[in-house]
Amino acid sequence: MIFELSIIGVFVVVTIIVALFAFFMWGLHYAIALAINSVIGFFALYAIKAFVWPELIISIWKIIIVAIGGIVGFAVVLMLHGLGLG
Repeated sequence: MIFELSIIGVFVVVTIIVALFAFFMWGLHYAIALAINSVIGFFALYAIKAFVWPELIISIWKIIIVAIGGIVGFAVVLMLHGLGLG
């Protein structure tokens, strides 16, 4: 009886450790993707500011929108700026 409980306990602990490791790696994957998107988004906004709209103000909020939304977020930021709302 004691032997069965310890095997079940070890199985539960190993399962929890594997689940936590998988969750950490999943979160790390999305954190890295978000960081890359924010850098690309900053340079895309900077290129638009340099070549198209010099009055475009690059703020942290616009970079966050572009980082989370990707190309769609970039289009939303440009559309809002074009409408005078951004």
